[in-house]
Amino acid sequence: MEARRSVSSRGALGVLLMSVVVACTSPAVSTTAPTTTSVPLTSTSAAPLDTTIPTSTSTSSSTTIRDPKAAFIEESIASLDVAGKAAQLLVVEFAGSDGSVGLDLLDTYALGGFLLKSANGNLSSSTQLADMTSRLQEASAIPLFIAIDQEGGRIDRVRFDDVQRFPSAQVFGELGDAALTEQAAWATGVQLGELGINLVFAPVADVNVLGNGNPAIGDRSYGSDPELVAAMAVAAVQGFERAGIAAAVKHFPGHGNTAVDSHLGLPVVLTDVEEWTTTDRVPFEATIRAGARMVMVAHVAFPALDADGLPGSMSPAITRGQLRTALDFTGVIVTDDLANMLAVAAWAPGERAVRALEAGSDLLLNPGDVEAAVSSIVAAVSDGRISEELIDAALVRIFGLKFDLGLSGSRPIQMDQETRQAVAAAGIAVADACAAAGFDC
Repeated sequence: MEARRSVSSRGALGVLLMSVVVACTSPAVSTTAPTTTSVPLTSTSAAPLDTTIPTSTSTSSSTTIRDPKAAFIEESIASLDVAGKAAQLLVVEFAGSDGSVGLDLLDTYALGGFLLKSANGNLSSSTQLADMTSRLQEASAIPLFIAIDQEGGRIDRVRFDDVQRFPSAQVFGELGDAALTEQAAWATGVQLGELGINLVFAPVADVNVLGNGNPAIGDRSYGSDPELVAAMAVAAVQGFERAGIAAAVKHFPGHGNTAVDSHLGLPVVLTDVEEWTTTDRVPFEATIRAGARMVMVAHVAFPALDADGLPGSMSPAITRGQLRTALDFTGVIVTDDLANMLAVAAWAPGERAVRALEAGSDLLLNPGDVEAAVSSIVAAVSDGRISEELIDAALVRIFGLKFDLGLSGSRPIQMDQETRQAVAAAGIAVADACAAAGFDC
């Protein structure tokens, strides 16, 4: 299914852009958090395209000068038929280290991006990874999200000897140093950017109220204090953003009070709305207010928020009602993994994709059966279950973020010597802080 020009009129799309692009543009991430002098203040990733409207040299009052971002969004959407639009909503995985399987997928589907996993054999060396991501981007007419889980600690997919790694979120929470957290996220981000990765599924903003009784989260959380978790998560988002990497804050509406791993079953959180508001919601609200541009919704049921007991990823009350409306989140909403989670196994792969869109997500992570996901979305549009305008609105947010990240520029980006030294300094700073606190990290 190759990308083809949509039958929708440019006029209708122009109206959509005017009504949606302003509403869905999140504010720039705040830079008022403490800075660290050892980290350069300028990003070494590809500079975002200039969105300044140029001055016209024409004296004609009828001359219209188009904003480059709006033009990129409109032209990208107009280049796609419904199947192409559906494929752009998908971030999928593939097996192998040479990218050939991913390239084959791109020959058939106008995919939105790829999720890289060590378990799939995608990651063997820095040279291999940079080469593979470059070839994938070159093969795609519209820039791809290249995503990875790189939280620190045990959830690090990139573990090469030439990559500086950092400890778990729990360690940073115990150190309690937001500037150090920001510095580590920045260092992680610039290294990922050099490998051609532009989207990181981090930080974890879950408040781990169960401690070691939470098998899914545990040391992936900054701690059990909502305000501490909020401060550290905001710092991490700032670090990733300063590195030119999109950060997806996870797992809304909160995975910290669950004794069930959503890979193995459906976690059900039985807290009331007031308790949720003063615990789980706090870090998500803080990161959104600080300018986070992507949030991941979890396969976790909160009966107090959705009386039907649906997982958050399948729940309009949680995804659209709480995240999009109550928290006024205007960025990209991405689902948790749709293929490898028993929490959503009650629905067939294609139905999961449709339900997640109905619930309010924009980006569908690893739907499993790509053909089933695309064909189910196309059928839902044809049947009137989902409107094409809903998909277009999601694409406005997705393409807007891709434009802001400068994904049409050359990738990967080589770090200069000053940046390499700053990355090494970040590793030393964290190691020194751990040693001073008596931590083995």
